[in-house]
Amino acid sequence: MGFMGRVITASLQQSWPLYLIVMVIFGLGILLGSLGVNTLSEEQTIELQRYLQSFLARAAEIDVDRIQMVKGALYDNLLVGLVMYILGLTIICLPLVLALIFFRGFVLGFTVGFLTAHPDWREFIVILVSMLPQNILFIPALIIGGTASLSFSILLVKRFNNSHIRIGPQFIGYSLIMAGCMVAFALAALAEGYVSPELTALSAALIGGR
Repeated sequence: MGFMGRVITASLQQSWPLYLIVMVIFGLGILLGSLGVNTLSEEQTIELQRYLQSFLARAAEIDVDRIQMVKGALYDNLLVGLVMYILGLTIICLPLVLALIFFRGFVLGFTVGFLTAHPDWREFIVILVSMLPQNILFIPALIIGGTASLSFSILLVKRFNNSHIRIGPQFIGYSLIMAGCMVAFALAALAEGYVSPELTALSAALIGGR
């Protein structure tokens, strides 16, 4: 196991209650996002279905600008990582990071909830394939980064009440974990720009050809 793996393993052992909290908040966001589909009006539902069907009809032939897609995803992903890192250096981290994690879960849950509420196995497979590559990397990095951010922020609160607590080694570990998360976020952006479009087009072509 490499040095980065040992750092993450130590973080898991020391902060497992925070990991549990973060995963519960993320799961709650997914749950409420899926339930939020029921709040859409009939007109909004029809419009979303029309857009989805139009996308699926052209998915096998769409030629996307992969460089621009990667740039946009890279900006969004790294911004999430940077915000979490900065918030971890403050004592107001807890509600804001949890809100960020909840929001990302809500968006994912809404998307999945909309697909399952209007079931068409072809639509579900194509959209699932389009979402899977980047989220395999993004979601674990979000959970690890969010937990590390919360853990370091709590340490700062303890340091505020006890000046003898050393934060130097923990700061280095925190920065290394967040750097690893940034790498995962960057890889997720590359997957979104270069892997997902290919898999989406392939799955749409295979399904459409049946």
